[in-house]
Amino acid sequence: MGRNPPTKREKKAWLRPGRAAGGFSLIEVLLSMAVLAIVVLTLISVLVYGFGALVRTKQISLATQICQEQVDHVRSLAFPDILALGPAFTNPKLSQFQQGAGAQSVENIAPTGPSHIVKYSVAVTWLYHGRSMRKDVVTFITRNGIDKK
Repeated sequence: MGRNPPTKREKKAWLRPGRAAGGFSLIEVLLSMAVLAIVVLTLISVLVYGFGALVRTKQISLATQICQEQVDHVRSLAFPDILALGPAFTNPKLSQFQQGAGAQSVENIAPTGPSHIVKYSVAVTWLYHGRSMRKDVVTFITRNGIDKK
């Protein structure tokens, strides 16, 4: 049981590219590749941006942690020692930043009276892709709050 030879119409359909032959034309393949390339490039750019945001968030979180550790350390000091603090502080975690540095300041808000309030500010600065970044934490400390009996 042999197969009948193809008819003229079947030969034309086979020779003619396009849908009649059951395949895709070159233009359709190129267009689908272009659409796929645009989608892939968009996804890659979103991933790159996402990873950059993740790194920045991690750095800001670490800077916040360093600031909070410094505030906790200062709150454990005696009040006269707080008033004598210098303009900079060190923390081993600052080495995880590019050009990381710690700064602090003590400002007398109410130097007289029984409560003697000071404003304590702590900041961590660093470079991220050549851009200067900074995280600040500010708190108020009173003589009564530190020297409670």
